[in-house]
Amino acid sequence: MYYRLIYVLALPLYILLTVTSCTSCGDSRRKPGTINPLVQQLDETPDTAELVTLNSITNDSIYVLSHTRRRNEAFAYNEAQANGMVYGTLKEGDKYSIYAQGRTKTVKIAINVTELEGRWIYNQAEFRGIDFNNRGGMSSINTGDICFREWKLLNGRLYIYYVDAQTVADNRHKYEVEEAYIQLFNHDHLVLLFKGQTYDCQKYIKRKL
Repeated sequence: MYYRLIYVLALPLYILLTVTSCTSCGDSRRKPGTINPLVQQLDETPDTAELVTLNSITNDSIYVLSHTRRRNEAFAYNEAQANGMVYGTLKEGDKYSIYAQGRTKTVKIAINVTELEGRWIYNQAEFRGIDFNNRGGMSSINTGDICFREWKLLNGRLYIYYVDAQTVADNRHKYEVEEAYIQLFNHDHLVLLFKGQTYDCQKYIKRKL
């Protein structure tokens, strides 16, 4: 009788713990098409990089018009160039995202936004690629398993927003987002590591007839 009483009292507690455990496991996994808190987190993260237009270049400095601060500024770029952190070419008239160190105006990362924008093809035979639009929009070119939606440069890093081909996302807060790592970038060649896959791209330039 005593052991039966212990069993009767313990059974509801066991059921309660089991249900609580399953509920916690379910909450830790975000279903496709639900709100992604990382999107909002990135939206609320201050961008300390500056969007600039390159006016002129010397041996150790670049002179720019800052769109962020609306004034002319000078930055030292040799350190970034030596560290391989100047992505794209340095070209007068092009737009750049400049991530620099405080008051010293020493460039840590520079990304040529003008060269990044446009179509990049990573599979020439099937004409598969990525289109970086000039306002942060993004689209896929004949990609079957992933649909690119947006791109963002934030504090010297490139983030890509996307959805799986079978997922319906009726607003951007339901997108997936991950950092894309630039491994090589010049005016006609872009190599990205994204979601464990290497995208070795060539710039698409439409030939005039």
